[in-house]
Amino acid sequence: MSTIASVTATPVNVPMVAPYRFSFGTLASFTTTLVEVTDSDGVTGVGETPHGDLSVLVEQFGRRLIGLPVDALNDHEGRCLARTGFSLWDDAAGERRAFGGIELALWDLRAKRAGLPLVELLGGRVRNEVPFTEYFALREGVETTPDEVVRYCVRMADEFGAPSFEGKLGVLNVETEMALVGRLVKELGPGRIERLDANGAYTVATARRVCAALVEHGIGWLEDPCRTLDETQRLRDDGVAVSFSTHEPALMRAARTGVPDGICVDIAELGGLRRTQDFLRACAALGIDFWCYSGDAGVMTAAYLHLTGAEASMIRPHQSLFRFSADIAIEQGHYSPIGGVLPVPTTPGLGVTLDRAAVARMHEAYRTHGAMGGSAEHAYRGQFRQQ
Repeated sequence: MSTIASVTATPVNVPMVAPYRFSFGTLASFTTTLVEVTDSDGVTGVGETPHGDLSVLVEQFGRRLIGLPVDALNDHEGRCLARTGFSLWDDAAGERRAFGGIELALWDLRAKRAGLPLVELLGGRVRNEVPFTEYFALREGVETTPDEVVRYCVRMADEFGAPSFEGKLGVLNVETEMALVGRLVKELGPGRIERLDANGAYTVATARRVCAALVEHGIGWLEDPCRTLDETQRLRDDGVAVSFSTHEPALMRAARTGVPDGICVDIAELGGLRRTQDFLRACAALGIDFWCYSGDAGVMTAAYLHLTGAEASMIRPHQSLFRFSADIAIEQGHYSPIGGVLPVPTTPGLGVTLDRAAVARMHEAYRTHGAMGGSAEHAYRGQFRQQ
């Protein structure tokens, strides 16, 4: 019987090609934690939790799991997470995210031992390709003006056949950004702008103006128009004909009030693949859309491919910052959707292997610059700008 022999965690900074701008300031890199679980036979599974440096928690939990059977997922979760789902003393969200990275590595390990791609252990494939949006934002030294953003998106459509786009709002004034949106719709064609994300940049009054403009342009999704879902609820109460998404897994609120209409998170946020599948089925029963967050070192994206390959309800394209990322931690290299899709892997496990040189490079960047670091002028903390 295979048992858990070791659990290790490595925090890394995933650098951007160029810092991108959003309502919190600029972002030069993402910090994420890579997880490795090795069993008593020397087989290693890899996972990831893209929530900053959670290495201390991951390794603390790992010590509790040494010697347990690899397949004892209920026991693993019980030893790491409170049954209540919250704690008065500890960081329950951090613990859930840390365990989610471990659980993902265990699934990779179990699938490798079975000699099967992970999708087969999740119920079997219902699709062979997974859709992703192309992404746009103002980026320092690259796309610094609306004109350059439009040219970038047209180039992505021409070079990669990108059928849908998603991008940032809340950086320039509303009139300028709505003019940009209008130009994108004109240049790319109707229905190509899938979603826009304001990162909470708007007051309710400003969000009303933005939503009215988006309806005119035929754009159906806006993510986090306001800082709180209570404020967003006021837009829905106005009868705004736009669907709202958020990174907060507020399923009970969505069931009670109808906001949000869609939830965008990663697998570790929900505590691992099993809990994500539970969440997906609840979303499907309630008519809530679900797609996955982007900004990882490559392992989490592989998990998205397998999960989506096995879940019929996952019909919305996931976010994609693939062409914004300057490095990746897997030997398979950068993801590059063609026609807006990536294939579900067919090799055992997640189908990815850590690139040790890249991991060392990105770990050193984390050690040098700190979490989400690039340089002082690119730190986003405390730079929130509301309109």
